[in-house]
Amino acid sequence: MPTLAATLKLEIKRLAAREAKRVLRPLRRVQRQLKSLKLVSAGYKRGFASLQRRLVRLTARVRPGRGGKRTVGGEPRLTPKQIRALRGPMTRLQFSKRLGVSTGSIFGWETGRTIPRGRSNALLLALQNKSAGAPKRGRGRKLAASRKRAGKRRGRR
Repeated sequence: MPTLAATLKLEIKRLAAREAKRVLRPLRRVQRQLKSLKLVSAGYKRGFASLQRRLVRLTARVRPGRGGKRTVGGEPRLTPKQIRALRGPMTRLQFSKRLGVSTGSIFGWETGRTIPRGRSNALLLALQNKSAGAPKRGRGRKLAASRKRAGKRRGRR
């Protein structure tokens, strides 16, 4: 038969284990939360590093050129205001057909959300150079005359 001291020792051991378990339960919960937060944080860090790499690539591609003008891959780039002025009285649909791009592209360029690249940028620059040399009054008359002709054509149908 066990002695009183051995029984007390066993009971104290059992109660101490039970109390330790009760006290450690919130701590384990916090440990699990911390582990999940670390995983989420690691995902954010990877995403941030990816965005930083992308920003470096974009800033290398779009850099200030001579005279403070912006360039894309070494070619000058028009500002959204310049593109809007270049479009003039034309609708986005007319301008997009003239350049061979979508109306969404024109909208993006004019709002500054996107930039024209490659062939589109070259076409805009050529159009700007062509319009810079032409007198503005003559262009307006040609456009008005073409509108009159278009109106007459519509009336015939």
